[in-house]
Amino acid sequence: MDVRLPDGTVVTNVPEGITQSELMRRLGRGTPPSQEWMARTMANMTLADKNPLERAAIQLGAGADTFMTGVKQLFAGKDEQKDIERDVAQKRVLKKALADASDTKTLPDWVPTGGAALQTTGEAMPLMAVPVGGYAQAAKMLPRAFGLMRGAAAPARLGTGTLAADAAMGGAVSGALNPTVEGESRGMNAAAGAAAGAALPLVTGGARGVYNMVAPGGGRSRAGAQIANELTEGAADPNTVLQQTIARLRAQGGQQGAIPLSAAAQLRDPQLARLEAGSRARNGANWYDFDQNQARAVADEVSAATRGAQDVDVRRGLRSNNRQVLFNQAMGSINEPAFARDLVGFRNNLDLATRTPEASNPAVRNMLTQLADEIDRLGDDFRPEHLATIRANLASKAPLVPTNAYQAAPRESPATMSVLREVDNILNNATGGRWSPVLQAYKRDSDIVRSSQAAGKVRDAFWNPETGLVRDKVNSADAAGEVPLITRFALGSVMDKTRGPQGPMLDPTAETRLRSVLDALRAQGIVQGVKRSATAGGGSNTASDQFAAKAAGKVGDAVAGMAGGPAGAVTKGMLSAALDWANTHRDRALAEALQDPQRLIQILEGRIRAGQPLSTAEE
Repeated sequence: MDVRLPDGTVVTNVPEGITQSELMRRLGRGTPPSQEWMARTMANMTLADKNPLERAAIQLGAGADTFMTGVKQLFAGKDEQKDIERDVAQKRVLKKALADASDTKTLPDWVPTGGAALQTTGEAMPLMAVPVGGYAQAAKMLPRAFGLMRGAAAPARLGTGTLAADAAMGGAVSGALNPTVEGESRGMNAAAGAAAGAALPLVTGGARGVYNMVAPGGGRSRAGAQIANELTEGAADPNTVLQQTIARLRAQGGQQGAIPLSAAAQLRDPQLARLEAGSRARNGANWYDFDQNQARAVADEVSAATRGAQDVDVRRGLRSNNRQVLFNQAMGSINEPAFARDLVGFRNNLDLATRTPEASNPAVRNMLTQLADEIDRLGDDFRPEHLATIRANLASKAPLVPTNAYQAAPRESPATMSVLREVDNILNNATGGRWSPVLQAYKRDSDIVRSSQAAGKVRDAFWNPETGLVRDKVNSADAAGEVPLITRFALGSVMDKTRGPQGPMLDPTAETRLRSVLDALRAQGIVQGVKRSATAGGGSNTASDQFAAKAAGKVGDAVAGMAGGPAGAVTKGMLSAALDWANTHRDRALAEALQDPQRLIQILEGRIRAGQPLSTAEE
């Protein structure tokens, strides 16, 4: 036969029945191998060239030997105990090696190997002859805890109290017959087995409760119960409420735009929002990926909507070029007599305007006087181009510190507006109507430039315009500082700053996309807006969790009284771990359902079917 050594070496043509020592001698190993190495070698030799049925029989036999050794140790004399303890220790190492040898490396590490499962079955098989053996078997196979059946010899009694009592007896027998090594206590094993066997039926309330406590599918069931309890509280017909919620989820049709939203945000449902708040409070890690994806989607959408900020210089150049072309066309078609006639009338109107009440404003009077003086200074050399330059100064946005009288003139003054209208009429008459296209094209191109500037104002609030990196890396949405934290308050505030007297300065596409992002963030904000209940969205489920934890603690205290402090500590730790494990399944399933409306639909539909008997998988 062929034997695979623990280091991976394969020894071929090994004679049947060869001992470990003889094999080691033939291999010429000078250093004595460790006990674990020898056990792995023996396990490989034992299972080599065996068919699956023979291998299963070997694993079952190794498990059954545990029971026999336990019985032998129970009745052995004091002089024999040391030898038996050494034998137990060696067999444990060998059993582990046999179990490891059956590992296919295809399942997660937490899943027992086929050999380990067969050994556990082998341990429990002899106990079937004991009246409480069924509970001992269950206690062995499911960490001495659940006691769901008694076997053919003694059918299980129904009811949580009697079930717990029988399970305690079965766990005690299982613990008492478990062989021990030096330092272990048979009494502690029995007490811990009894306590664990009794506790979980008490805190789970029966077979379905056990399933819900230990299986991922049970976690989904518990999550469904928690959601259903919250949604249907006080409802006369809970199923109708759940069906209505399912219909709303289907009608919503998934995400809002490009931003992933939780079910509570999509439906704007305060009850689901309370559940989400509770889920986040119990285990925020379940929401990490969802929040990261949402933050990236928000950042990507804001970045895409404000991409026009990068084109501001190009758009300024196009505006200038377009104006110059149209301006040259207009100035090339001047009607000199018409311009001279209109200019004389305009000059007279300026003198009249300086005597109106508006001119009592020094800024208005200075503007009128400056314009009249400029016409007088140039005389016949005053051209339409001069008038166009004056008009550009009057119409431009006033700087904080004006450099001339035209810039200082108040734009909202009737006198200023009247001057602008008369200037445009003069230039339009002089160019045969070609001045209006110059104004229209410049306004259109200026709107495009302003939209780029507005997009830049939004973008610069979250990204540094010089480096393109996130502006506030310390408070970014991700650990690497590559995703800005864009809240509904920050985005709404900066969008308000992009509004002008005539409305939004952003182009319609950017405004629509940013408004959609803002609406999504406001919808997700319902979780922070709801009043969180005392159970943090947990409802009656939280109360049952607290009861389970208290029950585990009391059982552990009872064990401490029966078998000493260490036994109580072991049992309390074991039960706490089991409860934590069960709640982890529940919390994960709850978070997934609240994050994905389709998953929530499935879990609610499962809750509607929850009144049916146990499925085959649950049994």
